Amino acid sequence: MKKIMKKSLVLFLALVFVVMSVLPVAASQATSYSYTEDDQGELVRTQDAYLPDRTITNLELSDPEDMVIDDNNIAYIADTGNQRIVIYDLNTEKIVRILNGKTVNDKRFPGFKSPKGVFRTNAGELYVADVGQKAVFKFTKDFKFVRSYLKPTAAIFADTNYEPSKVAVDSGNNIYIVSEGVYAGVIQLANTGKFLGYFTSNKSKLTPQQMFLKLIYTKEQEKKSELLNTLPSTFSNVFVDTNGAAYSTCMGIGNDLLKKHSTNGTNMLGNVKTSSALTDVTANKDGIIYASDSHGMIWVYTSQGEVIFQLGAEAADKDISGLFTSLTTIAVDNSGNIWTADGEKGYLQSFTPTEYATTIFKALKEYENGDYKEALTDWNYVLRLNQMSVLAHNGVAKAYYNDEVYDKAMEHFEIAGNRDGYSNAFWEVRNKSIQKWLGTVLIVLVILIAIKIAIGFIDKNHVLKKKKRALGQKLKNTPVIGELGYAFKITKHPIDRYYDIRVNKNGSVIAATILYIVFFGVYMLYQTGKGFIYQYSKVEDMDMGAVIVGFFAILILFIICNYLVTSITDGDGTFRQVYLIPAYGLIPAMISMVATVIMSYVLTYNESFILTVIMIIGVCWSIALIFEGLSTVHDYDFKHTVVSLIITVVFMLIAAIVVLVVIIMWEQLKDFLVTVGKEIIRNVTGS
Repeated sequence: MKKIMKKSLVLFLALVFVVMSVLPVAASQATSYSYTEDDQGELVRTQDAYLPDRTITNLELSDPEDMVIDDNNIAYIADTGNQRIVIYDLNTEKIVRILNGKTVNDKRFPGFKSPKGVFRTNAGELYVADVGQKAVFKFTKDFKFVRSYLKPTAAIFADTNYEPSKVAVDSGNNIYIVSEGVYAGVIQLANTGKFLGYFTSNKSKLTPQQMFLKLIYTKEQEKKSELLNTLPSTFSNVFVDTNGAAYSTCMGIGNDLLKKHSTNGTNMLGNVKTSSALTDVTANKDGIIYASDSHGMIWVYTSQGEVIFQLGAEAADKDISGLFTSLTTIAVDNSGNIWTADGEKGYLQSFTPTEYATTIFKALKEYENGDYKEALTDWNYVLRLNQMSVLAHNGVAKAYYNDEVYDKAMEHFEIAGNRDGYSNAFWEVRNKSIQKWLGTVLIVLVILIAIKIAIGFIDKNHVLKKKKRALGQKLKNTPVIGELGYAFKITKHPIDRYYDIRVNKNGSVIAATILYIVFFGVYMLYQTGKGFIYQYSKVEDMDMGAVIVGFFAILILFIICNYLVTSITDGDGTFRQVYLIPAYGLIPAMISMVATVIMSYVLTYNESFILTVIMIIGVCWSIALIFEGLSTVHDYDFKHTVVSLIITVVFMLIAAIVVLVVIIMWEQLKDFLVTVGKEIIRNVTGS
């Protein structure tokens, strides 16, 4: 029996080994994660977009600062530490030429000191920005020295620092220079060296703290304060693509650190999610934008600035392929491979796109070329690889939209969180629905009007009208229901009805409580129940406990503080009356919120002003009713009512601060008591 069991076990293990040996094994070459944007604009993990490929370590580079690649896959590298430009063939992996003071046979050329920027034009001319020499050098396509661009002699430029660190040239031979220590913008020179001005510039941005300090500081204090350093973000690089579009990168804080410029320097990308430490930017012939930052991250964008991928990571002290100690530059070869340089370790690293990335780029190009059916096929393939790809859903939606399949376009725009696209598609769907159903709706309206006229003709003795009035009177006399209806009377005749609350004690605490609860429900509906175009918050993202506590805490705090304030300022209102006033005044706001929610399902983005007007009218009406109610029950004039409300708000803030301090002190006391208790137990037990 034991022998049989042993043989069976051996046979089973052998079978498992055979099966496992023929199963395919999948392993990723990726050394870092790839990210993309979700429908909320947050970066989330996605499939590997690029994989580390070649690592070039035999060029003996020292602090490489910049690199460009031409159409023949020839790389031009600014080898700053070695004071040279290395021209390297990526296909043959051989050095084509080295440019330095020794190899350039021209007495006019002084040699490089600190070449930090390099650029090659479509015509093959080479430009090098040298910080140490304070010049930009120009070479022919055969690497013969042409001339130096020294500091412009224009009077307006006299006090400007001129230490060119990056350079780019457009098809008109205008030169764009990033100079160290210059905050005014990117310097623009004509081919003759004449100063043309600043091509683009950054605006100073104040933090909330700086805004506050500027309000309270004198001019002298502003000059001395380091906190009020309002210098704009500095440019870190500039690039011109083969189509003549100019790009720039900046280091600092803001959402415009990566720019694509029009011919007059205006940023065409708008707000772009990116890094605060961008070092370089490049773009391929299809308009795909690539950017690098000093933290080792690579960013890939569409031509409109949408994030396609983010990948990479800091390597720290580890030598891992695809990770960087100092990522200084980025370029793309004619096969779509990304090439980068590690400025600290002095090597080149390439990344090759995966099938996932290649398909996305192919779909983007097809859409730009108007091949919508081919683009739709590729986007659907991307969705099979990643069902939640926002970029793919956007692509599918745009393809459907251009194919006039608007209902499906709406579906995918919604998944992608693209409200602009959804609004455009919805307008088309709504337009078709109006054309289809308008006749039917008009017929129904005519029938209803005819029925009403017929009823009026038949019911000459007004029997139905009398029954309707009797039912209304019965409901009015019903406890709570009649008191709830009283709120609508206040909406139409606030002065008289509030006076009745003050003198005749009309109104009910129960009805007011119900109105508060209903208002909270309507408020939550307004916050979470609007149509997709106008709905930005999700229920799952809300802390419902905090919302409920916060809402009713503010309400109760207002009622208590207002009663206390008016009690010491000769107000006549009782606590009950102060409790009733806000509840009965909230009806217009509730109606406007419900109307906004309903209409949000039938209006497009372009008609958003209608919802804005409805909300403004409703909220202002409610504020006016509450103001009039408090003024009436307290027997205040306008001025005293305003003062009492201001003091009420101040009291609310003081109360909130006191409660916050008490909570913090209680938490500290609790932690102290727990610590003391543990110490006592430890001493008693000896453990």
